[in-house]
Amino acid sequence: MSDNSLDFTDDIDTVGTPDNAEPDHDPTNGRWFETEVADTLEEWGYTTARNEQLFGLETDVIARRDEFRGDPDDFLVIECKDWHQVPVQRDAVEAVALRAALMRAMPVLAVSRRVTASAWRLAQLLDVRIMTEQDLDKGQLPPLTERRPPSGTLNVRREPFIHDLRDRLPLLVHRRSSLDIDAPVFHIADHGPCYVPDRTGNDEYVKAADSDYEFG
Repeated sequence: MSDNSLDFTDDIDTVGTPDNAEPDHDPTNGRWFETEVADTLEEWGYTTARNEQLFGLETDVIARRDEFRGDPDDFLVIECKDWHQVPVQRDAVEAVALRAALMRAMPVLAVSRRVTASAWRLAQLLDVRIMTEQDLDKGQLPPLTERRPPSGTLNVRREPFIHDLRDRLPLLVHRRSSLDIDAPVFHIADHGPCYVPDRTGNDEYVKAADSDYEFG
């Protein structure tokens, strides 16, 4: 049974703009955040397009790195949520994961303030990177980490390891293949998602302590 109910209370308030801070944005322009994300990616060496139609689905931002590195983040699909009254829900994670799978790209969910705990957990299961408004000033995308470090008011929070979050695939769809299939696949039943196996895939994680990314 799908757990897709609205969750307005169980949020992670350390992801995004703190509740006591007001983001610098134009409240009359619903496209403001999309423009900010696209402009930042351009500065990071990407060519971007906004509001492109993908199989009938409007996509906020798509991006391609100007100089390929052979990494999953050479191609990005970004869903932008400039929400301030309620946290971003699971359906936003599902939407960007679907678009990324169709485009054989890496999914990114850009949020201006916060997401629910269930949305954060689903993002880990599907390798959707959550990028906050503060991340736009850090010069790079948030890394895939084995374990999210504590941040802000939740300084005693210890998130589980990614492999602890994931269930095994149902046996009915479990198969192994050495074929170079250019589509979203799972390598083995208890392994994480891997997008576009003709690149290195999204299955390699780093320890937060070993990353040069500054959290929180």
